[in-house]
Formats: sequence, C-alpha cells, structure tokens
Amino acid sequence: MGLVDDSRVTVFLGGFLLSLLALVGVTALGAFAVLSALLDPAAGTPLLVALLETAAPFVAVVAMLGFVSLLLLVGLVVTAVRSASIPRSDRLARLARVVERHSSDARDLGLSEKLEPTTDDRIDQLKRRYVEGELTELEYEQRLQELMTEEGVSDERVRRERERTGREREYEW
Repeated sequence: MGLVDDSRVTVFLGGFLLSLLALVGVTALGAFAVLSALLDPAAGTPLLVALLETAAPFVAVVAMLGFVSLLLLVGLVVTAVRSASIPRSDRLARLARVVERHSSDARDLGLSEKLEPTTDDRIDQLKRRYVEGELTELEYEQRLQELMTEEGVSDERVRRERERTGREREYEW
C-alpha cells in the first residue's frame, strides 16, 4: 500500500494544504487592510494606533492558522513515516547496530532488529539471484543449505524451496 492510498495521510495532507491556503488568504487580507489604514487614516487617531487596531485581528488569526498548519504538518510527517515500509538489508542493520552502540536512545528503538532481513527475505534474494543467472545451481544449493543451517530451518522447508525455485527456473527458459 502506497502513501497516497493511506486515508490518514490523505486527510492530513488535505488539511495541511487547506490551512496553508487559509493562512495565505488571511495574510493577504491583513496586508490589504493595513495598506488601506495607511492610505486613509481615521480622523483624529494616531497612525500607529490605527495600524495596530487594523492588524491585531489578522495577526491573531494568522498565528492560530500557523499553529494549526504546523500541527497538521507534524501529523502528516508522523503518519507518512509510520505508513512507509522500511527496507530490510544487512547494510542498514549493521549501520543501526553501530548507532545503537553509541546511543542508548537508538538502542531503545531496536532498529537493528527491524532492519535485519528475515529468513524469507534472504531466501527471496537467493532465488532472485539464481533466476537471474547470477548464481549457478550448485552455488544456489550451497548458499540455501548454509542459510537454512544458520537459521535452523527444517529440511522440509529446504526441499520445498528447491522445488519451488526449480519450477520458477523452468518457466524462465
């Protein structure tokens, strides 16, 4: 599922864009009101007082809309990050382990475990390399056996993977 398909991301994005549009509109109206107060000051009131009286409501509304826009932007970013899929790779996991060694906050997140490829990810990568011709059948078999031995996977699963990959390779020809 992509980010655009996530309804929460869409709602936050729509709200953020609408609040920005409102912010720009209110700012423009405030600027026009201040300019008109400058060009046609009220009789008997000092110019500074007239400007402050004219600008005060607009400044309050702009501040409120700015705060709402900021909250919607934070919500959008948090929701988008949570919705995004995190790639799994050995390099990212190694990098996360280095960061975790130096930061207790990073250790609390446990990113290295989340970034570590699963056995299924490793098998899929082996299959892809075998089907693309990067590995010979013998290399594939050896690496699959090593992977299964390391991960403690049953021989039945190894047999199923060999059969499945053999069928995929046949369809390639």
